[in-house]
Amino acid sequence: MKFKIRRILLVILGIFAGLVFLFIGKTQFTDNSEKIVLNIDGRDYTLFTARTTMERTRGLSGIKELKGSDGMIFYFDWPQKISFWNKNTYLDLDLVWMKDGKVVGRDFLPSEDKTGLVVKDSPQEIDWVVELVK
Repeated sequence: MKFKIRRILLVILGIFAGLVFLFIGKTQFTDNSEKIVLNIDGRDYTLFTARTTMERTRGLSGIKELKGSDGMIFYFDWPQKISFWNKNTYLDLDLVWMKDGKVVGRDFLPSEDKTGLVVKDSPQEIDWVVELVK
């Protein structure tokens, strides 16, 4: 029963994401796109930011090559359990799950064309997720 509900939710999310892409097109990053530098485990990463619901929904979907950045950071308004998937994702990504600025877990999210649709759940409530291009 739980698996069936999850599958239905994924289908609904997929339809929603498809509609979003239909209306807003592919993600475009420019020199004016917001970036930050974040130190994770002693290494600095330059990251595009995703602060709004629309930016978080788009993420790195549709991007085949990322220039001028190591990935993207997703900000959430409050700590919560989060799921990320690789729908329309062409890049292999390392997911860094964070809470209160500290790493609480890591995952690998392969590109959709390599493995099909994959969903990764945060190990606990988080307020940031960093996607690093492999």
